[in-house]
Amino acid sequence: ERDDHYWLARPIAADGTDIVGRFYPYGSRQDGSYPVHHGVEFVNPLGTPVLAVADGEVVVAGGDQTSVYGARDDFYGTLIVIKLDRTFENEPVYTLYGHLSAVHVSVGQRVRAGQTIGLVGMAGVAEGPHLHFEVRLGTNDYESTVNPELWLAPKAGNGTLAGVLLDNNGVLVDDEARLIVHSASGAARYEVTTYPPLGVNPAPGWLEDFCIGDLAAGTWHVQTFVRGQLLEETVTIVAGQ
Repeated sequence: ERDDHYWLARPIAADGTDIVGRFYPYGSRQDGSYPVHHGVEFVNPLGTPVLAVADGEVVVAGGDQTSVYGARDDFYGTLIVIKLDRTFENEPVYTLYGHLSAVHVSVGQRVRAGQTIGLVGMAGVAEGPHLHFEVRLGTNDYESTVNPELWLAPKAGNGTLAGVLLDNNGVLVDDEARLIVHSASGAARYEVTTYPPLGVNPAPGWLEDFCIGDLAAGTWHVQTFVRGQLLEETVTIVAGQ
């Protein structure tokens, strides 16, 4: 069933950059030279407070030099993982906060939504200071991630676009495709790629193969050129949905 599950607040306060970085979204390889992205980025200065997105219990806090939580050891450098109090379809939900410069919580500690748990850094595999944020469903495992943009509550007046890409014959396009998403006025324009076949997962119920959050309510156009076909659709974004 396609029910929204906007359970999570932003991991960065409103006076910082609390929107997802569009240059490297979930499931993307950016320009093809990066590994498949298992989370999203919140680009902020070194030392920006990182907030718990929901109530839960800290299950990981510290370095990943000896225990692997990403693609390899020392991938996130310094990280926190919180197991949420809420479950989804009887499965546990975990949130991961990576590349931190400081950790302000310890394993076993209870945290509340909005509580400062650490500071933005660039530890591990990071080209600059930012928060890497993941949602993991079922297992605290690198292969169990789902798109955080289906879990983070949209900002006021915004909604989320999730979809699957079909060709003009109604056949699923299972190769990675770059979609152009632009507002009816043309004032706002974003790019998003469809998920690769391995490494990342659609959300149960939605089964999407692309997603972009925080689109302003109203009419948007989605276009791509793939397999020799121009594929396009007009969609209506509804605030809070």
